[in-house]
Amino acid sequence: MASEADYRLPRTVIPSHYEITIEPDLDAATFSGLVVIDVDVTDPVTEIVLNTIELDILSAKVVSGDSTFTPQVSLDGDAQRLTLTVGDTVAPGPAKLSIAFTGILNDKLHGFYRSTYTTPDGESKTIATTQFEATDARRAFPCWDEPDLKATYAIHLIVDPDLMAVSNAAEVARTETASGKVEVSFARTMKMSTYLVAFIVGDLEATDPIDVDGTPLRIIVAPDSMHLTPFALEMGAHALGYFSSYYGIPYPGDKLDMIAIPDFAWGAMENLGCITYRETALLLDESTATNDEKIRVADVIAHEIAHMWFGDLVTMKWWNGIWLNEAFATFAEVKCVDAFDPAWDRWLSFSASRSASQQTDALASTRSIEVEVASPEEANAMFDVLTYQKGSSVLRMLEQYLGEEVFRAGVTRYLEAHAYANTETADLWDALETESGEPVGEIMDTWIFQGGYPRISVTRSGDDIVLSQEQFRLLEPGDGSWKVPVLYRTPSGDGRVLVEEEPAVIEGAESIVVNAGGEGFYRVAYGDELRPVILDGLTELPAIERFAVVSDAVANMLKGDLSGAEYLSLAAMLSDENDKDVWSVALSGISELDRVISEDGRPALEDYVTGLVSGKAGELGWRSVDGESDRTRSMRNLLLKALGNLGEDAETIDTARSIYAADDAPDAEIADAALGIVAAHGDAGTFAELIAKSDDAPTPQLKVKYLRAATQVADPDSARKLFAMVLDGDVRSQDSYWVLALLVGHRHNGPLIWNLITENWEATLASMPPQNGRRLLDLIHFRSEPDVAASIREWFVDHTITGGETYTRQQLELLQVRVGLRSRESHALAQALRDV
Repeated sequence: MASEADYRLPRTVIPSHYEITIEPDLDAATFSGLVVIDVDVTDPVTEIVLNTIELDILSAKVVSGDSTFTPQVSLDGDAQRLTLTVGDTVAPGPAKLSIAFTGILNDKLHGFYRSTYTTPDGESKTIATTQFEATDARRAFPCWDEPDLKATYAIHLIVDPDLMAVSNAAEVARTETASGKVEVSFARTMKMSTYLVAFIVGDLEATDPIDVDGTPLRIIVAPDSMHLTPFALEMGAHALGYFSSYYGIPYPGDKLDMIAIPDFAWGAMENLGCITYRETALLLDESTATNDEKIRVADVIAHEIAHMWFGDLVTMKWWNGIWLNEAFATFAEVKCVDAFDPAWDRWLSFSASRSASQQTDALASTRSIEVEVASPEEANAMFDVLTYQKGSSVLRMLEQYLGEEVFRAGVTRYLEAHAYANTETADLWDALETESGEPVGEIMDTWIFQGGYPRISVTRSGDDIVLSQEQFRLLEPGDGSWKVPVLYRTPSGDGRVLVEEEPAVIEGAESIVVNAGGEGFYRVAYGDELRPVILDGLTELPAIERFAVVSDAVANMLKGDLSGAEYLSLAAMLSDENDKDVWSVALSGISELDRVISEDGRPALEDYVTGLVSGKAGELGWRSVDGESDRTRSMRNLLLKALGNLGEDAETIDTARSIYAADDAPDAEIADAALGIVAAHGDAGTFAELIAKSDDAPTPQLKVKYLRAATQVADPDSARKLFAMVLDGDVRSQDSYWVLALLVGHRHNGPLIWNLITENWEATLASMPPQNGRRLLDLIHFRSEPDVAASIREWFVDHTITGGETYTRQQLELLQVRVGLRSRESHALAQALRDV
């Protein structure tokens, strides 16, 4: 089995500065380049080893003192290495490497790749852009492509004079070449890792820069998208100012450009000073976007700008530490967006992210947040729900336990101590311990280096209340133990306690709310004496605590500790609920039951949903009210969809069709609700219309929204057409994985699509960027029909997705959880509903 050492370069030659000249040919989809690297030779060497893949090396030269060497060039594609063998020994000291090369602008959305867009008059335009994280800078220029080998960079791009060229630092010179092109030169960057280098060339336009505390901020887009930039500018300016203040450190770059890329595998990439985004994560028409779409853009912008300090200025030493970069940026994005618009109640909506990660983390196939990483594939596999959502959740739990100001001071101490350098996870814990006086390392090691999480049992013992822990698992039992920072509330006030292997005792408490504030990464189980108190007072708890109680109930139902009928009894207590996120988690549990109940029992479940939702949905109606909050409008959207699609309410469906046909929805939320209901009850004609609307959509959000809606049309021939569109390239490769995942998850068409995928396995995987392949399985656990589930398990006995091995095991285990739910509830719930 490969180890980290197999992928680490020798430390006998260390880079300090790269001078990179790149000349892309957009029509031919190729590029040529020259990289001149200043290095420090630490030991006498006869060969120099660095990273390269998919590059043709034209020439190489090594200069050391008065000696010049023309080394022998050797490429190892499997190891992704370039070896320069020098005819003599290169002595310790400074040296300079010069390497000329050519490469391809690939279509795999990694390295230096091509992206395209179509102008309003139908002309296709090509952009050359980069995506280097985790280990793809080596596809653009030979380099020491490891995060701890930081260096400075000076980029020069030779381009046609009518094209825009952008890189990490400010433009400092523009020189006409003999060929009539322009060489655009950029300032030297700060010391940083190779994966943060970026350069983009294309027919693009920039907004006028705005000054944010001395930093010029621009949005760069295809020319016809300029009208979609105001919100990104507003949010970007807020985030720059917020993080400079939060960290107590000025922005480390000399400018900040945020660039919308039409083809992008991830959501965005935190290249210093040159952040690249999927269009839906940056561009927005506020008049047609839902609140969730607006929040997503705000989140992603805040996340990437948070990285300018936490990730770019201070970087992990190796990819095992990538969790801390991404977890902290996820944590920080919520803080920043919460400050941007407190009415969005962003920490409450973050509860859904916590719950999503808890579901994966309740599996035997979970992993610890930090794991050993060796290969590039293993590095890319780290970008998952455990790194982002679990990691950020445990950071939030720690912050709430230590106190927000103490936590912030620890973060600043950490950044100041390690600026322009690399760290291990323990370095952050050390800084937080210094500021707090708490054993942060001891606490957090139990959360970072083992998978899973506990359930805190809350029982009465005489006049006291006892808190004990056991590992919460959906299937197999576990024996993990954590140092659990618990916040609680009793009639006498708020308290905190560290629950370890030995139970903790709260003396003289008449009653208690455990997980006060709802931010703990654990489940809570109240004993027989205490549970009725919580349930009787459920509607009086703060919304975030109501969310936690309902989320725990959903988990218990999936585990089998709570029956479906018992869960529906709990959900029935929420018929007058006024919070969108509490409704969302409650409806998620009902949706789980809807997917497994027998067909003869479904009408009774639909009646239950109608009875639960119709009162509040009717109160809100199909018309927005002046002055109502964004969250109320979003709740209306959610409840109308539930009434139409889960409740199959005929009047709601008819109203949705009328609003959709007339195209006169009073706001974006109502338009979204109507669209979702119409799509779920649509036919082949509806599908064709949705695809046409997606093709002609004026904004990135609407393009995706109509395409997403098309996946929900129940007509099987339409599903086949959409599958064929993915394989034929009519759906952008960046979108292929989620389109197929939604098709697989569809109640009626899912088995059909799964069969088509297996019949076209290689073509299916080839339709999407390799780093997205595993996401094809996002909703595979919805296929809990026993015969389909068995065929899926059998398929993966001898089929794999590169870099998705762990994710596949997790999804198959989640599938088994739903098979168990179906077995328990399919007929039992139907009978229980008939008996009511």
